[in-house]
Amino acid sequence: MNTDDQTPFDLDIDPWRPVFHVAPPAGLLNDPNGLVFWQGRHHVFFQWNPKGCTHENKSWGHRVSADLVHWETMPIALEPSEWYETHGCYSGSAVVDGDDLVLIYTGNVRDAEGRRETRQCLARSRDGKQFSKLGSVIDGPLPGYTTHFRDPKVTRVGDGWRMVLGAQTDGLQGTVLLLASTDPARWEAVTELLEAGEHGYMCECPDLFRLDGEDVLLVCEQRETKPGKGSGNVAGWIAGRLDPASLAFDHGAFRRLDHGRDFYAPQTWEAPDGRRLMLAWMGLPEQDDAPTVAHGWFHCLTLPRELRLVDGRLLQSPAVELEALRGPARRVRAPIVSGERDFPELVGETYELAVALDPRETADLAFDLRVAGEEATSVEIDRAGGVVRLTTRDREGTTVALGEAPLDGPVDLLRVFVDRSSIEVFVGDGRIVLSARIYPSPGATGVRARSIGGAVVAGITFWPLAPRPTAE
Repeated sequence: MNTDDQTPFDLDIDPWRPVFHVAPPAGLLNDPNGLVFWQGRHHVFFQWNPKGCTHENKSWGHRVSADLVHWETMPIALEPSEWYETHGCYSGSAVVDGDDLVLIYTGNVRDAEGRRETRQCLARSRDGKQFSKLGSVIDGPLPGYTTHFRDPKVTRVGDGWRMVLGAQTDGLQGTVLLLASTDPARWEAVTELLEAGEHGYMCECPDLFRLDGEDVLLVCEQRETKPGKGSGNVAGWIAGRLDPASLAFDHGAFRRLDHGRDFYAPQTWEAPDGRRLMLAWMGLPEQDDAPTVAHGWFHCLTLPRELRLVDGRLLQSPAVELEALRGPARRVRAPIVSGERDFPELVGETYELAVALDPRETADLAFDLRVAGEEATSVEIDRAGGVVRLTTRDREGTTVALGEAPLDGPVDLLRVFVDRSSIEVFVGDGRIVLSARIYPSPGATGVRARSIGGAVVAGITFWPLAPRPTAE
């Protein structure tokens, strides 16, 4: 999925380059942008610094796919060239307008003292390759808000358009603005969707959509943090009802989308069959280094996920198209795990692991993945502690936490996707997800299970994963 068809990567020299995740050929990748299905293909744009592994020179990289598995690299869609974007073409979205594909993005400018100016800008394309910039359509700051307003997500609603925009009030409190338009080039501010003061000092990367009868808002909250308390940048979701007349948003609580260490800036789009799909950046704003930087690149995107809203829960599952990555299945029938048990038949660097569990089981259970001696990344079901936990342990035995989430009921299934430098864990029906980047030593390929009390596993299925050539 990652494959840049213009660059022959040597996976032996670069042991962490992913095989089926979207990653940059070089430089730094962050937010997914402009996700849209247009002219028979999924278009994925993303923030990209092609010149280095730092948050500078922000342009829009571009990949397209007919099947969410095989990706074609397109020319850079946007790069800083105009006075209103001198310091970066920042995040935004894409919409179809007649025969055109329209990109709406934040143009970032800083003066000699580092003071920020931000504008929301347009670009149009007839072929999806070359984009003509049309300049700023919303200048800032808006009255009552700072220059921190960015990441426009636009959708078509009837004969008009609707935009949600991350913003910060003059009181330095985060919120999301709702704007409306009958023309993507002219916008009117309507209301605040979130009450300022309850969502950190800044809200960014908002996305508002209809899902299974409710209105869902994705948003990233930036919060003040204390040392040792983890990241202050958290991606979450809020469900409720947007009144079609007043546009007031009556909503519930903010809930975290992904409990792993590396997840931010999610954005969604609609598949041709009506499914709501989502991608996110597998990273965080404050991360400034990783072993991949030595190979000239940094970060990747998550797998595409399908979203459903069931009984007040947002469920995430890997897009069904990803089953095309599967090689021949290897199955282990009803193993009993007492102490440690290795599975020598389950080895690889890129695979999907499905573990069927008896929901009545009470014993704790862990799976060590990409095992080499004591080195491993572990998925732990701590039933006594009431949590599912993701950790990694290096060859010296140092353990690092990658994420933790509360268990709010029995667990009957674990689905785990391992790429060469990433892991994504889906618990049960997808009500809990944990995503993280990992950097195992070359040769770390094994699978091991652990249970002190002796746990019965209903069965394990292992698929090696790799894109296969498309038919000519």
